[in-house]
Amino acid sequence: MAVTKPNIKKMLRLYMIEADINNFSELSRETGIDYQRLNKRIADPHSFTVFELISLDDVLHFDDEDLLKLIRG
Repeated sequence: MAVTKPNIKKMLRLYMIEADINNFSELSRETGIDYQRLNKRIADPHSFTVFELISLDDVLHFDDEDLLKLIRG
């Protein structure tokens, strides 16, 4: 199954709940990814850079399967 924008956003929200992060603005601050850029990346998951994926994983601690979904876009 291809990962779509709503699925990525939903997956990120689930990990944000586990990490006690309330919104994407706070996620942006925690990861060091500009808020507008983060929203663009969520809209187009293929555009995530390696640095951004590492930053997200450092904060949200993805499962291997979910990290692969993000990498594949």
